[in-house]
Amino acid sequence: MLLLSGDETPQEVIALSYGLEEGLQKFYAAAANLAIDPEVIQILAELAGIELRHKQRLFELYLAVESNPQDRVAFETEIKSEMTEGGFNPDKLLEQNLSTFKSAAAVLNFAMMLEAQAMDLYMRYADKCEDQKVKAILFKMANEEKAHLKRLGDLQGKHGK
Repeated sequence: MLLLSGDETPQEVIALSYGLEEGLQKFYAAAANLAIDPEVIQILAELAGIELRHKQRLFELYLAVESNPQDRVAFETEIKSEMTEGGFNPDKLLEQNLSTFKSAAAVLNFAMMLEAQAMDLYMRYADKCEDQKVKAILFKMANEEKAHLKRLGDLQGKHGK
């Protein structure tokens, strides 16, 4: 599991969050490549796209808080993305859950579990953090994950539980 001491800078928290979003995006994209059912592929591609948007928002936030920002390519070279928001290695997570990608309902349930863990992670770290800028970033990410959970719930309603 990820450990934050509570004294990270806004830039450090943004970089960490960006890496977690990248890890989950890679996971969803790899899962989409392995899936056979077109409906499952579409859902996984949509989930990967949502993670891309999260990364865009985080980069915009980085630009807003960094006094001497790097361009996106340079910023991304320093990002570590070997974990998802739930603290999992994307490759191992994929390997251990291949059977999940056979039905839309199973994919949505699995994605909801991952996103709920992400929301919990961001909220716990926000509560722990002393720096108000960092706290605001973490609460913003938690709210994004909450909105993502709602979207997954809507998709789940369409595809039957």
